[in-house]
Amino acid sequence: MKKIEWDKSLATGIKSIDYEHKMLIERLNAVIESIDKNQGEGTIAKTLDFMLDYTNFHFSNEEKFISSHGYPGLEYQQQQHREFKDSLNKIILDFQQDGAGKDIALQIKDFLFIWLKKHIMEVDHELAQYVKE
Repeated sequence: MKKIEWDKSLATGIKSIDYEHKMLIERLNAVIESIDKNQGEGTIAKTLDFMLDYTNFHFSNEEKFISSHGYPGLEYQQQQHREFKDSLNKIILDFQQDGAGKDIALQIKDFLFIWLKKHIMEVDHELAQYVKE
């Protein structure tokens, strides 16, 4: 399954946020690769757990950054972050119940990849524009 590649369209210009976004993309790509290579459910479970931990870490940092800059879109960002975490938790639950398979890979690709790219390119770019002004 195709991976997300980092490119200029994903860059916000905020160094710490861009670094963490790159790490999130790397983790999503690692989950897909683990599934594609049938690396075993243990490896996939560890990768998904790391993804969840890193997502919580990143969103917490991003929300602190937003708050420290007085950005008026904090509540919307928090709602968006909850949506992503809820979906990731659902995927993890599905994986625990059904194991690794194409359904999980498609959920990751169709929802998480698309959501993350859209969120970065729209919501986080709007935040970056606010901070720059």
